[in-house]
Amino acid sequence: MPFYAFFLIALSFLLFLLVIAFYLHLPATPLEADHLDSTQSPHEIKAIQQAIKSKKAYIKNVLKFISVKEKLAKLIPSDAVIGFTGCYVVLTTVLGCISGKTIIYWYILQFIVGTGLLSYTIAPKSKIPPWKIGVLWLVCAVFCLPINVLWHWTKLQDPQFALTLSIAHLSTTLFVLPLYISIKLLAGALCIISYEMYKIGLNNLLSLNDPLLSLLGFGLIVFNIIIYHKRQITSYKIYNRYFKNQLTREEKKQGNPIAPNLNISSESSHKNIKKVESFVEKGMQDATELISYLDNRPFYKQDLQSIINNFITFTTFLKQRARYVEHILLTPNEISIDELIAKLEAVLETKTSPTPKLAIEIKDNTIPTSITCDINHMIQSLVPTVLRTANLNGSKSERIKIQLYTTQLKYVQKNTQTGGYHSEISFPAIAMVISNATTPLIMLPKIKNYYEDITEGRDLQWHSSHTDTERIHLEKRIIERAIRAHYGYLRFPIAKKRPMLMVVPCNVVNVRDAMISNVRPLNASITQKEIDQSIEVFIKFYNQILDISEARRAVIDEIVLLTRRCYGFQRHPSGQLFYVRSIGIAQLVAEWIRFYPEPVYVALLYGLVHYADLPLSYIKANYDLNIYSFVESVLAVNDRQSMEPCGLYIKNAFKQVINREQLFILCIKLAERLYDLRHAKSYMYLDELKCMAEETLAIDIELAKKYLNAKIVEALTTAAEQAIEICEENNG
Repeated sequence: MPFYAFFLIALSFLLFLLVIAFYLHLPATPLEADHLDSTQSPHEIKAIQQAIKSKKAYIKNVLKFISVKEKLAKLIPSDAVIGFTGCYVVLTTVLGCISGKTIIYWYILQFIVGTGLLSYTIAPKSKIPPWKIGVLWLVCAVFCLPINVLWHWTKLQDPQFALTLSIAHLSTTLFVLPLYISIKLLAGALCIISYEMYKIGLNNLLSLNDPLLSLLGFGLIVFNIIIYHKRQITSYKIYNRYFKNQLTREEKKQGNPIAPNLNISSESSHKNIKKVESFVEKGMQDATELISYLDNRPFYKQDLQSIINNFITFTTFLKQRARYVEHILLTPNEISIDELIAKLEAVLETKTSPTPKLAIEIKDNTIPTSITCDINHMIQSLVPTVLRTANLNGSKSERIKIQLYTTQLKYVQKNTQTGGYHSEISFPAIAMVISNATTPLIMLPKIKNYYEDITEGRDLQWHSSHTDTERIHLEKRIIERAIRAHYGYLRFPIAKKRPMLMVVPCNVVNVRDAMISNVRPLNASITQKEIDQSIEVFIKFYNQILDISEARRAVIDEIVLLTRRCYGFQRHPSGQLFYVRSIGIAQLVAEWIRFYPEPVYVALLYGLVHYADLPLSYIKANYDLNIYSFVESVLAVNDRQSMEPCGLYIKNAFKQVINREQLFILCIKLAERLYDLRHAKSYMYLDELKCMAEETLAIDIELAKKYLNAKIVEALTTAAEQAIEICEENNG
């Protein structure tokens, strides 16, 4: 065995041991509590100081170790990159064996490592800490790529093959490893390659038929291209992260206006806030420990009566856990009108100077003295509205007028159990007109007897300056979300100097509870065996959705809990329990539309409005406006012909841009039809089933051929043909 080859093997093995020893090292001294006497001598004090220093050093080492673990965990690429690297190593090892015309120990080691990388991407992931996986990935990548390059140059037989393999290996190194590691490895490898080429001699290189110098120049160009593009991608990610952080900070500033106004300059109030915060934190901690969600017993496994009784508690916990834009968390509390105005004034003092003075005008003797609302959301909506009104003329106005009126909020609820009848429910509400003190009476809106929960006037330009569009958009979004969460009505001004109109219920808890309490699951007969079997199927579909989609678990759990609460044990005409059917349809949608969680959410929510009579107002108040609009669009599809997506034609070109949301609607409708046809054996109405199957063969399959893929077409065709056979057998 040549000395260089032996030296490289020993060097790689030593490198492996050093990396493992460095990253697995932990200080062995435990952190123990000191027991001190009341009387301590100077020697004891010195001993205590020494103990404190040692503990500080221990903590410093632990923090350093945690930092190293975080860096190592960030090294792990996606499974696709690991699989690509494994395939690449296996293929280049086979080529090396063919070129060398012999199989030696080095190629066997390379082949084993490449196979191990491939196995990692295929095999189920075990619960190995991410930083350990990062260590193994780094060692495997360094061993198979840069060290492999050095080994080939020490066993040099064909300079052109060695240089070609070096360019490929080092390019892959730059691609799969971070630049701060790969550039150092590249520089070291190029130095050794240059030294080996120097040993060959310039005359020998020029005398060879193979253009080695041209190949080396080509390799350097490839390295520069990869480094340039990786730096560009990194810069883009940093910029994107910075922009998102800026928006998040701005939202937090707008989203936490209550903190300063509660902090009234008295020590007693500060202490009271701390007590309240600690009490709330303790209550949330106790609730978290008690709830079975954390004990691997999700809420949807609870019995139906338990879900109905504890629905608000469960959903509040899940929304708090999700912290996702699709979930609007409402925490209502009772507060008097005077207290709410006082809190608003306190927050305004921290926002601007001079602070606009508020003039409250109660226009109706029936205005309640207190309301039940989410105080935080209400302040969030009122602060930017008052500031916008005060800055209309470029100079800050001293007085802002808030007029209060009594009115009603009306909501529509469909009732499929009584033939699709739409009922209306009304609740007492307060209308707030926010305007400048000098606004003429003719410009003030006339208060109606009732309002529906909608938002009007989206195109308002808020300020005299149009440069701060991002902040304006953020303010409008915060106001709209706050009013929407209260099931309220909002009208943005139609012109610059027009006042703002907000309508919120006097008691948002009554509205929220009525939305759900009016949805009464039928007492269908079902055995415990059927319940257990349905939950088993339900969990299977649930796990598949989480595996193949980008949907968050807590978000899915909250929607799934809502489906169990609203459907109960009601059955679809296909014979399937509604809550099992809904999760099955969502699973098909997740398979067809990967990496988009919104269609999965909509597939679950749409059926609740269509079959369980859940008011659209509930979805509008509890989810993002895009989700609400998506559900509304799915409900608007009344026949199969209207499912075809509308396209936008680009000028005179023959290209058509398909609306993505309409394509998602088509997928949801076809997934629903496919699921029902697959359960044709248990269908109650055979005539309706036959019409569905024929309609699928005539319309749905053509739409699937035009806009979707052949796999979906095949599944629909097979299901429709089988359904027709079942109908013919039963009729015969």
